[in-house]
Amino acid sequence: MNKIAQALVYYTTIPFIYFFSILPWSLLFVISDFFFVIFYFIIGYRRKIVRMNLSNSFPEKSAEELREIEFRFYRYFIDITFEMFKLFTISSEQKLKRCKIDEKTQSLTDELYSKKRNVVLVMGHYGNWEYAPSGLPLQSDYQSYVIYHPLSNPYFDRLMSRMRTSTGCKLYTMAGTLKGMISNKNEINVTAFLSDQSPDPNTATWCQFLNQDTAVFNGSEKIARKLNMAVIYGSLERVKRGYYILHSKLICEDASKTQVGEITESHLRLLENDIRKAPEFWLWTHRRWKHKRPEGM
Repeated sequence: MNKIAQALVYYTTIPFIYFFSILPWSLLFVISDFFFVIFYFIIGYRRKIVRMNLSNSFPEKSAEELREIEFRFYRYFIDITFEMFKLFTISSEQKLKRCKIDEKTQSLTDELYSKKRNVVLVMGHYGNWEYAPSGLPLQSDYQSYVIYHPLSNPYFDRLMSRMRTSTGCKLYTMAGTLKGMISNKNEINVTAFLSDQSPDPNTATWCQFLNQDTAVFNGSEKIARKLNMAVIYGSLERVKRGYYILHSKLICEDASKTQVGEITESHLRLLENDIRKAPEFWLWTHRRWKHKRPEGM
């Protein structure tokens, strides 16, 4: 797509984004309910992928149980889309109100900060993953960083970057993560990784995850071990529509003292436990298992 076409798509779309963003929350969720009917019952957005992922992940569940999870997932999936629209215009005070960190997480981050420990925060696409980076800088002394993949449309890329940095969070591109973290290693910071994406199968760590042979992104572990960082697993609990609490668990205080694969296995099991408790809050539309383990790995 050339620059003119990219600009046309952006300037055609942006009024709708800001229109939804300034609506009252109550009205926004009414609209979300309407779009749920459209996307689930009429369009059937990625339904085949969702059903395949669910059936392979939960072979012990009946067809009726799987359909119930599917139904709840699509309701939540549309909700988080509209919740993300609000991040473009709501105040820092509203972001703080909408995504709090629990007392245990507050205590843990305060303790690690007092020890001047840099932190890798590993999360999954569980809950509204855009809310945690927005709220964390408002509740911690740490300088926060988020890793992102630049969008092909530069107009939308700048828009998303402004949204993600509006509370003081900074960004690393995926390609520049290691270089950036090495450059900033003397700064007391926390870097958030979404570690449940589908990586290159030839460089990934292969594990069993949700009853399936799974390629797992291991960059967060490698960087944490290289830079002697602490590693925390973060999980977003949805309290109600538009409200979240960030929970955490310390995986290690110094990654360099762990065995290879130990951190990846730990955060994968924690994420799997969260998904099993409330599967509707994970991103089932993602083609998570599109790769097969290469021979010899």
